[in-house]
Amino acid sequence: MKLDELVHKLKRHPHTRFPFVTQYVNAHWTEEFRKKQTVLFFKNQWNDTIDRIRNGGAPNDVVRSLEDDRARIEERLRDAMRGTIDSEYKGLAFFACSGGGFFQVFGSHVEFEDQIVVDRRPHLKQLARLADEYEAVMLIMIDSSRARVYELKLAGVDDYFSMTDDVPGRHKVGGWSQMRFQRHVQDHRDRHHKAVARAVVKLFDSRNMKNVVIAGQNDVIAEFARFLPRRVLDKVFATINLDMIEPEETVIMKVLEHLHEHERATESRGVRQAVEQAAIGGRGAVGLLATLRAVNERLVQVLYLSERFAREGGRCPNCRLLSARPGQCPYCSDELVTVELGEAMVDAVIEAGGEINMVEENDELGSFEGVAAATRSEKRAPSARAG
Repeated sequence: MKLDELVHKLKRHPHTRFPFVTQYVNAHWTEEFRKKQTVLFFKNQWNDTIDRIRNGGAPNDVVRSLEDDRARIEERLRDAMRGTIDSEYKGLAFFACSGGGFFQVFGSHVEFEDQIVVDRRPHLKQLARLADEYEAVMLIMIDSSRARVYELKLAGVDDYFSMTDDVPGRHKVGGWSQMRFQRHVQDHRDRHHKAVARAVVKLFDSRNMKNVVIAGQNDVIAEFARFLPRRVLDKVFATINLDMIEPEETVIMKVLEHLHEHERATESRGVRQAVEQAAIGGRGAVGLLATLRAVNERLVQVLYLSERFAREGGRCPNCRLLSARPGQCPYCSDELVTVELGEAMVDAVIEAGGEINMVEENDELGSFEGVAAATRSEKRAPSARAG
């Protein structure tokens, strides 16, 4: 299952009275003792979690649902450690609710941080970071007779196809014959570029690609680009001047460097725009309280959250209002439950149909407590005011 499909499925999972387990595992076990550390960590986490819920007076079927989740996750994890399944992945994410009939495993080529959360809903912050940082890019390597097209992520190559056409070489006959032959060669090149463009557009549309890089000799790139529609050209964020004989690994590394720079620049522009909009009372919110207000009103279109953000706050178990302070919900009068606000905001924004941008290093965002948002003008659903 693809990442976007998984996030959509988790968002749509109906709430039940049974707890929902989210478990992220760093499965990059370079040495055997790393596996033992993983087993011990989650054993202790599970024991503490089940004891806490049992001692809190949870019904037997709720405790049994958790125990079933634990057994199923541990069995799958043992198989992964033995190498009989999921051995190609560096990270594993488990989403389980036995009482609600839900179990899903997601394998990632990028490591997760070890974490287990038991809540009413799945916790999606690590998935959101993965979706943000490792967004796919289409790489088109092109010359006059060959093409290689890749779907890349920072984790590696996801898909690939190549095309080769028999384009005539040089002709030594002069005069009109040479001119006619040059036109003949150009016609072959154009047909080659048209065929590649058709294949590229088909992949671009089917995968809903948002980032494109074209690599090749500059004059060839210019020729090829004439056959691409505007919707594809608008997504080209870099062109790289190189020869088709360059090693694949070298080319991919160059593309990923461009992608990383592109994402950082896009994040910086988004944060700047949110700050400017907030300053004029427009579609933006900066700082924790203002952003929480937008989250609670389900107005966040894009949440910009520093990867260093870590702060506890409160969440109402009834209406789900988030607050920077503990205490009682001002609307339901229920006692707020302590949560990590970064995780809670990510979950709420995704559930409301917004996007997440996890920001690495940004001084401007840091000056506003590490959080900002681009907002919508209309609410998505019944809301609660800021806590």
